[in-house]
Amino acid sequence: MNTRKRFPGGARPWLAGAAFAFAATLAAAQPAPTPAKLPTDLVELVATFNDDVIPFNDQLVVLGKADAKVTAVLIYGLSGDTSYLMDRIFARIKEKYVDTGKLRLIVYDFPLTWHDMQALAGFRCLPAEQHLAAMQAAVRYPSFADGMKRGSYMATPARVWRVLKDFDITPEKAEKCMRNTAIIGHVEALRRTATNTWGVTRAPSLIVNDRVIASPSSLPLIEDALNSALKESR
Repeated sequence: MNTRKRFPGGARPWLAGAAFAFAATLAAAQPAPTPAKLPTDLVELVATFNDDVIPFNDQLVVLGKADAKVTAVLIYGLSGDTSYLMDRIFARIKEKYVDTGKLRLIVYDFPLTWHDMQALAGFRCLPAEQHLAAMQAAVRYPSFADGMKRGSYMATPARVWRVLKDFDITPEKAEKCMRNTAIIGHVEALRRTATNTWGVTRAPSLIVNDRVIASPSSLPLIEDALNSALKESR
């Protein structure tokens, strides 16, 4: 699987502004010439966005050796299925395949809502070596994502900071990162790359040799896909 050439290197503004991107999406779904109107709660959210120059981690989480026989891609989202995957399956896959040099695992952000987008943007303000730990902490319990999505867009930073505070980030900095157009644009670029490259529309998903496993919650199914890919690579 050749993922390297598809990476959005530096990927700043796939979104020149989040409001424009969302409006364009709505416009595409509406019969012309009816103008698209942003929902009131989204207008309120967009009004909080900033264009500050904020240093952030623009690297993908990559586990394993560069010369591993198989490369797989984990499409990461904030959902109950991701909680199960990270809690019950991720450690086993890492121990059996990644740590033994057989598998290189690349993790892509995949927001499905503006709640997700803000959270994933916030994680990007952590150092690269802390990024995976924050992603794991956020899905340790399904209640995190469920509670976040039941609340308003404006309440998202306070909920996400419950995760970020353990990484010594102030609530002010966390909110700035979650509402920064450059960081949001980077996360959106990752989502679009995953969709354009593998046709992914949901998270979590696992791609092994271009085989897409949606909601990968069966360890035997995942191991079967990985073992088959390893045999093909001989």
